[in-house]
Amino acid sequence: MQVWKFGGTSVGKPERMHSIRSLIAEDGNRKIVVLSALSGTTNALLSIAESLYNNNAEEANQKIETLYAHYQLFIEEFPFR
Repeated sequence: MQVWKFGGTSVGKPERMHSIRSLIAEDGNRKIVVLSALSGTTNALLSIAESLYNNNAEEANQKIETLYAHYQLFIEEFPFR
């Protein structure tokens, strides 16, 4: 059994996710596929934590909303089929 891990820029855009789907399916072999966070997510989470550490909840909430919007846009652009 193979384990394939994708993350960051490789899953950062819907068209990249489609490429991964094709790559995974091309040989017909079973595999375990691990998808980590979309590109920019780790940095965004660290930035949110830094704002909270600095007691700036308003700034943290703005960053959370921006990250949420990033994921919402990705979902809207990616037809899960």
